Amino acid sequence: MLSLAGVLLDIQGTLLDASNRAIPGAPEAIASLERTGLHVGYVTNIDSVGPRTILARLQTAGIPARLDEVFTPVAALLGFLSHQPDAACHLLLPEELSAELAAYAAEPGRQADFVVLGDMKAGFTYERLNDALRQLQGGARLVALNKGRYYLGPEGSLLDTGAFASALEYGASTEAYVIGKPSTELLRLALEDMGVAPENAVMVGDDVAADVGGGHHVGARTALVRTGKFTMEALAAAPIQPDIILDSVADLPAALNGIR
Repeated sequence: MLSLAGVLLDIQGTLLDASNRAIPGAPEAIASLERTGLHVGYVTNIDSVGPRTILARLQTAGIPARLDEVFTPVAALLGFLSHQPDAACHLLLPEELSAELAAYAAEPGRQADFVVLGDMKAGFTYERLNDALRQLQGGARLVALNKGRYYLGPEGSLLDTGAFASALEYGASTEAYVIGKPSTELLRLALEDMGVAPENAVMVGDDVAADVGGGHHVGARTALVRTGKFTMEALAAAPIQPDIILDSVADLPAALNGIR
C-alpha cells in the first residue's frame, strides 16, 4: 500500500460545529497528525467569507492552522480567472469576497463574461438574481463557488449556493461550472500546494457527496465522520462509499495508523 503523506480536512461539520466551536477532540487530533509529520490542509466550500476569516475561526476554536494551509473556492477561482484574459465578472458574492475579486468586476452596463455565484445569504434578492439571469441570457457563463444544497447554522439548515445556482441554471437553460467540492479543482490546488500526490492523501469530511465524492474523484482515499451533515440515509444512497467511517475526527489519528 502506498504511504500516507497528507490529510485534507473539511472544516464545517468536521472540525467545527454550526456555531464554529471545535468538535470535541478536533484540536488534539490535528496536533497529533502534525506531530507525525503529515501535511495538513483545510479544504472548505465555505464561500460566504474569505480565508483569513476562516483561519480566525479555526484558531479561535483551538485548531493550530496557518493561512497557507487554508484552501477555499476563492483561491481556486482566482486560479481559474488567471487563465481568462480580460475576464469581466458579474459578482453575486458577499462583500468580503467581492473585495477580493474587485479587479475582475464588470463595469456597470457591460455584458459580463462570467456570473460568479457565492453565498450571499440574505443578499440573494429577487432583483439580484434577475440581473444575473439577464447576464446569463446575454452569453455569460455561470461559475458557482460550490453547489451544496444546504449547510448547518446555529438556527438549523440553511440554503447553500447550489440551491441558487440550480435556480439560475434552470432559468437560463445553462449548467454551472463548479469550483468547490466535489469538483476536483479545489482539491487538486490544495494537494499541489502541499506537495502531496493524490494517492498519498486522505480526504476527511462529513458530507458523503462533496467530501467523499470529491476525494474519490481526485484519487485520494476518503474518511467520513458521523458529525455535522452525516446521515445514514445519505450514506446508503451515495454511489461512492468512504474507505473509512469514524464517529468523529477525534478518532482520525488512530484510524490512519492502520493505513500508513
